[in-house]
Amino acid sequence: MNISPKKAACFLFLIILLWASGVNAANYLFVGSNFPVLSEELPDKSLGGISIDIVRIICKRLGHTPTFEMYPWARAQALVKTGEADVLLVPFKTPERETWMDFSEIPFFEDKSFFFIRPGSHTTWDGTFESIENLHIGKVRGWSLGEAFEKEKSQLTIDYAPNLDLCFLKLISGRVDLVPTQKREAYKAFQRLGLRENEYPTVILPELSVNYCYYGFSKQKQAVLKVFKAEFDQALIQMKKSGEIARLMKTYPPYY
Repeated sequence: MNISPKKAACFLFLIILLWASGVNAANYLFVGSNFPVLSEELPDKSLGGISIDIVRIICKRLGHTPTFEMYPWARAQALVKTGEADVLLVPFKTPERETWMDFSEIPFFEDKSFFFIRPGSHTTWDGTFESIENLHIGKVRGWSLGEAFEKEKSQLTIDYAPNLDLCFLKLISGRVDLVPTQKREAYKAFQRLGLRENEYPTVILPELSVNYCYYGFSKQKQAVLKVFKAEFDQALIQMKKSGEIARLMKTYPPYY
């Protein structure tokens, strides 16, 4: 078969392009924990959530392969802190975390936290921590609830638990007065606990905090991740500006 010089040149260019793409392609390990809407194991045992959807889209466009692994939250953080994993899914930004993670240029999700009280309770708060300093608060160990809460928590009476379900069980039984969390987390916990709708703990206003979910890149692997993070940031910014992230969010239950 005779191939014209022009076709041969085009074929060679395509081979070089594919080779170059393969050379630049990489595998990156993203770790996280089960957070409803954000990152979670689905009923069919696959992994989903808005943070994972975004990563898959961006990595596909950049020619990379993401791998996702789910762990208890403290373990997931430790893997990124030590450089055993590349990126942490959905962390809030705190000064302490900034010492070992490079956060994405922008957040991808606005996460509002509230205090929940048991049904029939007359507990109130006025937005100041002084108004709840004599109350018992059930909190998940290791979860951040924003800068203001972290600053004031040493002045509060906090009953720590390993998971949110236990916090709510303590609330329902009267062992704590308040549980701070997000609506998306709370409603998933109510379903796991088998509560009827009239048994759901309720939100009290004002909101506790508005936090923002980022991607956290391991500083232990800063040299290796520098180019990828820059490309990832640009793609994330473009997805937000174009409304693509907002459109993805509409496919999730409005528990946020």
